[in-house]
Amino acid sequence: MSGAATLLLDAGNTRLKWALQQGAVRLHQGVADYADLSAWQAGLAALPAPAKAVGCNVAGPARAAALAALLAPLPIVWLQAAAEQGGLRNHYREPARLGADRWAALLGARRHHTGDTVVVMAGTAMTVDALSREGDFLGGIIVPGFRLMRAALAQGTADLGLPEGDAVDFPRSTGEAIVNGALLALTGAILQMQQRLSQRTGRTATVLLSGGDADVLAPQLQAALAVPLIAVDNLVLDGLAQLGAGDMPEQDA
Repeated sequence: MSGAATLLLDAGNTRLKWALQQGAVRLHQGVADYADLSAWQAGLAALPAPAKAVGCNVAGPARAAALAALLAPLPIVWLQAAAEQGGLRNHYREPARLGADRWAALLGARRHHTGDTVVVMAGTAMTVDALSREGDFLGGIIVPGFRLMRAALAQGTADLGLPEGDAVDFPRSTGEAIVNGALLALTGAILQMQQRLSQRTGRTATVLLSGGDADVLAPQLQAALAVPLIAVDNLVLDGLAQLGAGDMPEQDA
């Protein structure tokens, strides 16, 4: 293990995921609440000082500014999607408009599977992206995540609320109906993208699953998929670690 450490920042919609990386070794990682970033800052002070910070931000400019103020004078290089980077080619119509978290997840996915891959990030929103064996990001979808689907029903109706329910084949309560409706909708979106990518390439695509709701979706996907499911923690941080090693243009925030 050699070289200075890099601080990796995944500023998501609901929380900050972070890691301290030195070469190929992850020294520390964790999750921070936006409401108490000062506690996170204090914890960082007890760790090896990073030489640089790289991150992706989908939480908006105010969050980015708050993090920059906390870490000053350490500059943060925020990832922006590129037309080509890290061995991948971005086929978005406007490559720079692809979410930084999706791009980081695609870059991270390449470390775990080099074949045709459906990259799923199951968080507040769920993204399902198609990545070919040749390194082409072909496109993908964004849908409300598991909790957001349930919350939308609760907010948009008078009586449904947020009842709990188990995953069952034939729901027989309102809670089960809502929970399983969300699970089937999310699983169906993933399976359709897997089928589309397999049809496009003529090869069977593997599903790579990450994000806060990965544990909720994994049993449903394992039952429905004819190919192995690869579950990965902190996929966005894996992509940022690759970029922190040097494959990233300088763009300080």
